[in-house]
Amino acid sequence: MSEQEDNLAQEIRADAERRAERRRQAAEREARAILDAARKEAAETARMVLDRSDEWVERLESVGRARLEQRVASLRLRRRREVLERVRAEALEALARLTEAEGYPDVLTELAARAVEAMSGEQFALGLRPRDRERWGRSLPAAVERAVRDRTGRAVRVTLSDDAPDASGGLVVRGAGGGELADQTFEARMERLWPEIESRVAPLVIDAQEGRP
Repeated sequence: MSEQEDNLAQEIRADAERRAERRRQAAEREARAILDAARKEAAETARMVLDRSDEWVERLESVGRARLEQRVASLRLRRRREVLERVRAEALEALARLTEAEGYPDVLTELAARAVEAMSGEQFALGLRPRDRERWGRSLPAAVERAVRDRTGRAVRVTLSDDAPDASGGLVVRGAGGGELADQTFEARMERLWPEIESRVAPLVIDAQEGRP
């Protein structure tokens, strides 16, 4: 992975972690609210059965505790999924905003060059979003050719294809004949990076739910 590509991956991870951190307090408050509600419900159950036999009370309390534990676990799991899904969506939104940054053409060049370097053959076609094709379509193929030649000494021919990926940014690279394809759209890259990001973000959400600092 090149320095520029590595920086992009690090930015995705850092942005996801920042957004998860901002939700720690909200998740912690919700966890406390769930536990408070559980305690109140348990107390109410206990009051309702005070006049019954010890055996009957114990049975009801046991059932009540089990149900409350299931409810708390379900709510925590749902909340965890919601937070992670929101982090992922907002990370994609942040990436989409990069398409308006000054360095976005360099990002496209790097993503395409890395894909070409990993593929065989000499001819490749770039699939760009309509907006990116309009703005960078004339210059991007030559820029990718130069990047590959400068880094590897390999002479390749790069053109534009009719592909128009439905994506927030990035591009698709196809080899001659369509036998090889590299999906370098932001969504596809996020899909590949997400397991690593999730493994870093999920513990923050769990800690917040359990009230750990």
